[in-house]
Amino acid sequence: MKAYAQDAERLASEQGISLDYTEESLERVDLLLHEIAGNTVLTPRTPEEASQLWGLSKIYGGYLGEVVIRNMGGAWELQDNPDGSARVVLHCEGLTMFPPDKIYKRLTEDLYSNVSGYCRALRAIINLRGSEK
Repeated sequence: MKAYAQDAERLASEQGISLDYTEESLERVDLLLHEIAGNTVLTPRTPEEASQLWGLSKIYGGYLGEVVIRNMGGAWELQDNPDGSARVVLHCEGLTMFPPDKIYKRLTEDLYSNVSGYCRALRAIINLRGSEK
């Protein structure tokens, strides 16, 4: 996932946007995702389009996860699925998340579900849990 995050840095740089792994940089990721999808959600019409969207989701999801890890802690781990497959998930402060899935849903389901807001919500949950200890 770190390599995907580096791909996000490179893609953003090609568009004149700097990503520096701060929580604030996720607002720039929101702008990049808006440039990809425009004012709509994307509907992949072919397996190739779905694969391309999934690739972008892993790239920007890797970056989102690395921002979380660097600013809130956590680690990537391999999770076995009931069907025998596996996927990489992010564990942070007792929470399990899959950042590429967040990006894919942003691109294909919810125009208004931004990643900077996702990170702020995660920060609030972690802070709330910390205050309850």
